Parts: sequence; structure tokens; C-alpha cells
Amino acid sequence: MIVLAVLAVAAVGLYFAFRPTAAPATGPSTITRDVQASTTTLTTSVGATGTMQPAQQSNLSFSSAGTVTSVTVAVGDKVSAGQTLAALDLTNLQSNVDAAQAAVDAATDDVTTANNSGTTAAINAANSTLKIKQNALDQATTALAGGTLTAPFDGTVAAVNVKVGDSVGSSGGGNSGAGTATSAGAAITVITADQYVVSVGVGSADIGKITKGLKAEVTPSGAAKPLSGTVTGVGVIASTSQGSNTASFPVTVTLDEAQTGLYAGISANVSIVLTSRPNVLVVPSQAVTVGADGTATVQKKQADGTYVTTPVKTGQTSGSSVEITSGLAAGDTVEVVVVVPGTGATPSRGAGYGNNGGFPGGFPDTGGGPGVVVGGGPAPGVQVTNYQSGPGGAQRTP
Repeated sequence: MIVLAVLAVAAVGLYFAFRPTAAPATGPSTITRDVQASTTTLTTSVGATGTMQPAQQSNLSFSSAGTVTSVTVAVGDKVSAGQTLAALDLTNLQSNVDAAQAAVDAATDDVTTANNSGTTAAINAANSTLKIKQNALDQATTALAGGTLTAPFDGTVAAVNVKVGDSVGSSGGGNSGAGTATSAGAAITVITADQYVVSVGVGSADIGKITKGLKAEVTPSGAAKPLSGTVTGVGVIASTSQGSNTASFPVTVTLDEAQTGLYAGISANVSIVLTSRPNVLVVPSQAVTVGADGTATVQKKQADGTYVTTPVKTGQTSGSSVEITSGLAAGDTVEVVVVVPGTGATPSRGAGYGNNGGFPGGFPDTGGGPGVVVGGGPAPGVQVTNYQSGPGGAQRTP
């Protein structure tokens, strides 16, 4: 019993000697870095998200009834404009054309006979009959053509929904400038596989700034870099997405160059460039402090390593940068101060154990943790010109 008591006392002593202790709470601290004022190109843009679609899509269907006797293409095949893709049994359709042609020939002879007779009534009757027979021939010829599907443009077969032996009824075929989906009722769908457009929704606050011809950057899902595009359509009728009361206007952006590695249906981020100004002097917006009187200042580094509060005038803000219109020159060094939030009481190991880790807050643009920046936002008069808009409408974002 005595031995057990001694062991228990020893265990309690070891526990209190090596138990985790609470690290004392620390207050906020600051870290700084020097950043040079530099020139860049500042843009204002409207951003939105849409879906890549082929620039042309044709959903082809037979306009005549009959039995399919040939299908010469498969999904993925490249086709040329005018190429035959599928056909019906044309025997009856051709017979109708032949009979209609014979009727036209006979009516033509009757007109000749009537003209020779000199009777006005006979001439008028013969011409009327010829017109009727000619209309019948036109209809028969159209029906014959409707028994064959041909490619309306150079492209790629996206869907084939018929096979030899199928019986089809009379239906129409369509050719859309920018198809939204393969028609389930189409016999064959042909798309342009290298020319793409993307349609996005833009809110009423931004639609008035967008015109045809504006340049845009399109970044398809998974792409490493954006592709250049041009605004080719600006809608004037707003629509409201399901579950949202915010209206948006359709805007179409067409890629400037052919793209062989894209696929219809993938999402894409679009940035429509409203303005672009090169050689603009900027500093990180965190380097600018706004006083109570609205004066913007920076801490400018001197040759001896000291810092002097320097008044500046600011302009456009884009992302994390703010334009400096006066007070600094390219190459001037300014100080950015970041406040690192304090820590609460957190468990830490006892003597003999170290703590791993670095600064809990990071400098701007360095990938560190969330730091609180001294100085606040842009100075009065700075225009925040970044926008984001989606199918539900556009919203400004700082």
C-alpha cells in the first residue's frame, strides 16, 4: 500500500510538471515591407460567367416523310458545306416530281395552243392552269430535296439520332447562329467545332456601358490563360433567372480566333474591357492612408532609410492597386504596414518543446494569412471600377 501511494504521488507530480500550459494571450503586432511605385495598365471591366457554345449550330431534320436508306456520318466526323449526311428512299418523291413535270409540260403546250387561237378567255385559262401545275412542281421538288440532309456549313457532326430503316415523318430543320443545345428531335446536328461564342448576363447598372466591338477576355474552365474575344451582341430585353428578382441582359462575346481544344457546354469566365490605360503609376492600396480631412498620404522612404509622410493624389482603384496621379514617381519606395491580430490563450507544450509556424498575418500579395492593413480603403474620389455580374444580374465588387 505504501508503494502504491508513493507511485500515485509521483504520477501526480509528473503530470503537473509536464502538463500542457496555456500560452498567454498576445496583443496585435505590426509587420512592414517596402514596395516600389510602378507603372502598369489599368482597366475597368464588367465580369460575368457563361457557357461556351458553338458559333453555329444546325439541327437538321427531314422535311419529307419516308424510310431512311442511308446515314453516311457519325458523331465527331468533319463535314463540308453541301455534303450529304443522310437520305430517305427517294423513289416516290422522284416519281412525284416526274409527274408534276409532265403536267407542267402539258400545260405549257396548252398555253401555246391558246395563244395561237387568239381567244383571250382561252389564253387566261391556259396560263392559270400552267401556274397551278408549276406550283405543284415546285412543291414536289421541295419535297424531294427534303428527303436528303446536307451540311449547311463546314463543321463537325455533334449528334446522329437516326439510322437506316427508321421511318420518319415530315418536320422542319433549323440553323441557329449560336445554338444553346442539341435538339432532341433533330436527325443530325452539325456545329462549328473551332469557332465559339459565350453568352453572359449583365445587370442593368452595367449594360449601358457595353457596346458591340468592345474587347473581352474569356477564360474557359480549366484554361491556363484567357482567350481574346469581341462583343458581338448586346441584348435590349432583360430576363430574370429562376429564384432571383434581379434582371439581366444577354451579351454575346465571340472568340477572335479559331480554337481546336475547346468543347461546347463548358463554363467560362468573361471580362469585358470597358477602358484600358497604359503606363499608370500605382502602389498597393494598403500603402495609402486617408486622414480625417480626406487627405491621402503614404510613407515615402528617403535615401537615409527614414520615412516621410507624403501627400498624394489618387485616381482609379483596380484590384489591390491604386493609381497615384501626383506626389510620387516611378521607382519611389513606400511602406506598407500590416497589423497582425493578437492571439488568444492557446495550448502550448511545456519546457523542451518548440512551436512551429510563422507570422499569423501576411503581407499583401504574398500569400500569407489574413492581415489587417493600416490605412483603410481608397481615398475620396477614387473610383472602384471592378464589377462582377452573372445570370442573375451585375454587382459591383471592391
